[in-house]
Amino acid sequence: MTKLSSIADYVTDKISSNDIALREYVTTDCILQNKKGREIATNLPPQSCCLTRYQRGDVLIANIRPYLKKVWFADIDGGASSDVLVFRAKEGHSPSFLYAVLLQDSFFDYVMQGAKGSKMPRGDKEQILRYEMPTLSCSEESIGTFFLNLDQKIRLNEQINQNLPILDHSLREARVRLVA
Repeated sequence: MTKLSSIADYVTDKISSNDIALREYVTTDCILQNKKGREIATNLPPQSCCLTRYQRGDVLIANIRPYLKKVWFADIDGGASSDVLVFRAKEGHSPSFLYAVLLQDSFFDYVMQGAKGSKMPRGDKEQILRYEMPTLSCSEESIGTFFLNLDQKIRLNEQINQNLPILDHSLREARVRLVA
């Protein structure tokens, strides 16, 4: 078994909220539940503050109510609120593999075992780094790429499913015109 701390670190670099655009700001509210990625935040912090600087390839996890399974693989650089944990793969390790590890339900179950607080539980940062994962015989990169491709396919299928009612309505209208 290998500990999470052997492949990843918490990011502690800071950036001012004045130095980022709205689309680059990540809060616990804009990371979507059940591993669905993120949406654009509704607003920047009202006052200038320090945020955690994340970069493309980092993995961001909402640390409030970990049972909601809010995780995002960053595709841009930006700043995150203090309630968002930013993980960066250590040199020699694959960011996409790190994402695959942190996507697992077993990871979120583990975080909840050490969570503190009952109304708004938060993960214990030290306990999280002790998360154990199996040592694998195949490459991190191939596993990470597999999970990223799978994630993209799931999102594409969700978009298709959202458009099915529109397509169904259009087909019905076309049938009515053909019959008339």
